Amino acid sequence: MGPDSLAALLGRPNVHVYDCNDAELYAEEHVPGARWIEYDHVTAAVLPQDTSAVLVFYCYSSECPASHSAALSAHDLGYSHVYFMLEGILGWMDAGLPTEP
Repeated sequence: MGPDSLAALLGRPNVHVYDCNDAELYAEEHVPGARWIEYDHVTAAVLPQDTSAVLVFYCYSSECPASHSAALSAHDLGYSHVYFMLEGILGWMDAGLPTEP
C-alpha cells in the first residue's frame, strides 16, 4: 500500500495503523492516529478483536523489513485485511503528508 492509499483510509471505521519503528522515532513523528507496536511482538492481545479489521503496518523505509514481518504475524493470527506501507514513514513524508508527534 502506498502513502496516498493509506492517507485515504485514515479516519475510516475499523482501520488501524501501526508504526513499527523504534519508540523514539515514533515519538518524534508518525502517521496521524498510528499506534506504536513492536514488530516482533505482534499478538492478538495488542490487535483489535475484530479479525476483519483493516490493519496497516509501516516502518522507516522500503529497506526496513519490520512492517512486513508485523503484517505476516497479523495474517498468521487470522486477520484477513492486512497491509503494509512499503515506503515507510520516509515515503509518507516525501509525499508531503502530515505527521504528528
